Amino acid sequence: MTKHFIILLSIFFIGCGPSLVSTGAKTVIKENEDEKTFSESWDDATIKLGIKEKYFSYDATLFTRIDVEVELGKVLLTGVVPYGDMRLEAVRLAWKQDGVIEVLNEISIDTGYGLDDIAKDKFISTQLYTKIFTDSNIKKFKYDFEVQKQIVYLFGVSSDEQEINRVIDHAKDIKGVLDIINYIQAR
Repeated sequence: MTKHFIILLSIFFIGCGPSLVSTGAKTVIKENEDEKTFSESWDDATIKLGIKEKYFSYDATLFTRIDVEVELGKVLLTGVVPYGDMRLEAVRLAWKQDGVIEVLNEISIDTGYGLDDIAKDKFISTQLYTKIFTDSNIKKFKYDFEVQKQIVYLFGVSSDEQEINRVIDHAKDIKGVLDIINYIQAR
């Protein structure tokens, strides 16, 4: 059991390295603002790790195909799975994790999601990351986003409405974006 947990933890850290780095940076920045505290960031990371562990234990497909983002106990699930029952199971398992207060299910069922779709999503994701990173009016580490089937899912916590609108506007300006789903929580 310990060996499996160490492997799981290693995979989690490899696959989510930038997320962990940005979470750490978020914490440093946010301690000086009215955003998430260190304790809230820790709780969110614990929830995310717990959900990913449940996915890994249940079926490796859930672990590899579903992205999990957590802000203040609110869980955003994105990704593409081959069957509807896997989508339901992913939500059920997320709700079993302690600390979860809401689950936002944006998991799609595979209807021919191929390499060209993945390339489009990566292109949009890279452009949005670049726009946010180079915008001096946006605090970089307050926002997470996922792109699935050319739909941008924004997630984070902010008390600055203008900054939230800038992030949304950047997403709108990217060619190929079909829709923007805003889950940014205002504080």
